[in-house]
Order: sequence, then structure tokens, then C-alpha cells
Amino acid sequence: MAATQTPARNSSRWQGIFTIPVTPFDDDGELDLDSLRRQLDFCLEAGAHGIVHPVMASEWFTLTDEERLRLLPLVAGHIAGRVPFVAGVSGVSVSAARYFAAAARDAGADAVIAMPPVLAKLPPADLLRYYEAISETAQLPVCIQNAPVAPINPDLVSRLVREVAHVHYVKEEVEPAHHNIRRRLEVGDAKVWGVFGGAGGQNFIDELERGASGTMPAPHFTDVLRQIYDLYAAGEHTAARTLHMRLMPGLQRERLSGVPFDKEVLVRRGVIRSARNRGAGTALDAYDYKELEALWPHLETLFTWQSS
Repeated sequence: MAATQTPARNSSRWQGIFTIPVTPFDDDGELDLDSLRRQLDFCLEAGAHGIVHPVMASEWFTLTDEERLRLLPLVAGHIAGRVPFVAGVSGVSVSAARYFAAAARDAGADAVIAMPPVLAKLPPADLLRYYEAISETAQLPVCIQNAPVAPINPDLVSRLVREVAHVHYVKEEVEPAHHNIRRRLEVGDAKVWGVFGGAGGQNFIDELERGASGTMPAPHFTDVLRQIYDLYAAGEHTAARTLHMRLMPGLQRERLSGVPFDKEVLVRRGVIRSARNRGAGTALDAYDYKELEALWPHLETLFTWQSS
């Protein structure tokens, strides 16, 4: 049974499960667009409140510029306004980020998300210019992704929120992320419409307790995370915590291997055809597959979405 949709495309206070689809590849490592479309349908049917793509779980850093330009309108068109689309526009430079921000705007994205350039650590003035370029070009709400691969210190995040016109959201993943989420909210800046967690939802309950708006996870457990969020939002905190604890073995396996695990679960669930990736995460070995096989009957009891 699919979760009930609660579209909030034009809301200025987005909340809930903003799912990050992986980028499916065929066995030769080329884009599998049919699997991507099926995955988007899965995310919507499983109850995602929003779609975020392409970012880390999407292996954006392995995509060519041409592939990214092809995927942005495909994702936007397939979602067709049913939920918000937050387009990933991270780039290796100010010019690259501006280029993808323009593409996201033209594709019909509802917001953009970016982490700093991952190949070079920009000084504060240049990082400010980077996010200003994204904001001015997209003319859409901007979400700063503060990720361990390109961390921004809390004071600089505060400055970016204050000084960059359209920055309204933060995805906080730099440890201690749960503490940083609370600090961000305690600042009380009216420009911040929401702070989201990440890390696959591993700390979801703790983040909600501290005031997080939701989480931005990979897609494979979207239906279960939606159940957890709905229970928590309804005031059934003990039930939400219990279900989160039941999902924890799956979240721990994801923490160990990342995207290869996410894709393997999606294949087993009948969502995408191949678990092929382009080198992101830790490749599964025979022991990983054995553990997943042992865990699978337990995970299946948590799923509400079933392949037709």
C-alpha cells in the first residue's frame, strides 16, 4: 500500500522526506533512463514529500555535464509538479555552479541545493561568491548542503544564510550534525525556512527531536521513513522511535557501503534493473551479500510499497 501524498510544492516551509533518487546505470555503466523513471514513480508512490537530484547519493560527481543537463528536465517533467523538485547544482567552480543553476531554473526546478566545490577549499569570500552566483542565477530557494566531503564551519553557514538572498534551507550532515541542526535553529534567523538531516536517516528521530524539518535520504527505504515521519508528526513518538529502531540494521548496512547497498536494495525491490555504479561507495563483497540475505526477511516486513 502506498503512503498518502501530501504535496507542498509551493510551500515556504517544506517538511518531511525529501528523497534522493540514485542515478541508475545499465551493466555497461550508461544511464538507464527507464529505471530512473520507475524509481521516481516508486519515490512518489512510497510517499516522498519532495525529490532531490542529482546529489551525493545520485553520484553527481561521476556524471558528465551533458548527462546532468539531460537529467534535470527529465526529472522535473516526470514529477510534473506533484511534489517539489530540488535540483542539485554543485560545481567545481563559480562558473560551473552558475551554469547548472541556470539549467535547473530552465528545467522547472522548485529549488536548488549545492555543496561547496569538492576539489578546492574556497576561502570565505569566494564561497560567498559561489552561493551568490547560484542564488542570483536560479532565482529560487537555495539549500546549502553542509557535507563532510566539503564542510563549512557553523559561523560561515550563518554568514551565507544572512548575506545570500535566496538561501532558505540547510541540509546539515557535518558531525555532530544533530548538534549543528539545533544550533542552526537556535539562531532564530527568519530567513531559514527549514533544516534537514541526512546520513540516510540514521539519526532521524534525534534530528526531529531537535526541530529538524525532515531528512534527505537515498530512496530505498522511502516508504519506511515516511511511516516514521507520519507517526512522529502525529505525536506517536514512541511508535516512531520503535519503527526507526527496527529499520536501524538496514541503515547500518547503508552506512558501511553507501550507494552500492542502496542500489542493491532497489534491485531487490524491483525498482531498478542493475546495481551498477561508477565507483561511489564501498563495493559489496560476499560477506555483505550474505548479511543482506540474512537481513532481507526482516526488512521486507517494514515495507509498505510492493512492486506490481
